[in-house]
Amino acid sequence: MLEKEYKKNKHYWGLKSSPTLEKYINEIPKGKALDIGAGEGRNSIFLAKNEFDVTAIDKIKQGLDKIKKLAKKYDLTIKTELCDIKNLKLKKEEYSLIISVSTIDFLKKNEINTILDKIKNSLKLNGFIYLSVFSIKDPLLKLIKEKKLKEIEKNTFYLPKFKIYRHFFTKTEIKEKFKDFNIILLKQKEILDTGHDKPHYHNIIEFLAQKK
Repeated sequence: MLEKEYKKNKHYWGLKSSPTLEKYINEIPKGKALDIGAGEGRNSIFLAKNEFDVTAIDKIKQGLDKIKKLAKKYDLTIKTELCDIKNLKLKKEEYSLIISVSTIDFLKKNEINTILDKIKNSLKLNGFIYLSVFSIKDPLLKLIKEKKLKEIEKNTFYLPKFKIYRHFFTKTEIKEKFKDFNIILLKQKEILDTGHDKPHYHNIIEFLAQKK
């Protein structure tokens, strides 16, 4: 779906990094950072500029190509890896920071749990995880229910038109999954998306926590 958009010169998601990452960046220990579902690199570039050793992974080559061009433009070193996150392999206690923005939402709940377990295991002691995910209050979920699409797992639906899964999160499930972490931010909010298509609203959950 995004391959065609990423081929264009315009950056589909824009180039502004996450305001939450910008706010907390100085509290996160420097080291290796992993951007899961990096897209066109808006957060990878920000982290590299802030002296993190960044690896950007995505399953769309066109997005990774844009990251390489941006890294060259800003004289940054960013490792890129073409990878479907369902096949993600992570080493134990390797990263100081792992982020995932609007990525794990496109998996089934059981797949998400597997990915989150891998992330927890791959974070160093005192390392950080940052997630931005769609909540059960997102307008898309209302549309899905109106169309009476089948619920595959709790809050997980299959969208036949796009041939993808969508999972919608609650703060409770995230809090429970990371109950052994020091939770710094767990916030649900409405945002205006102006990065692509016509301006539209999403309801998201932002999560930042530190491994104890």
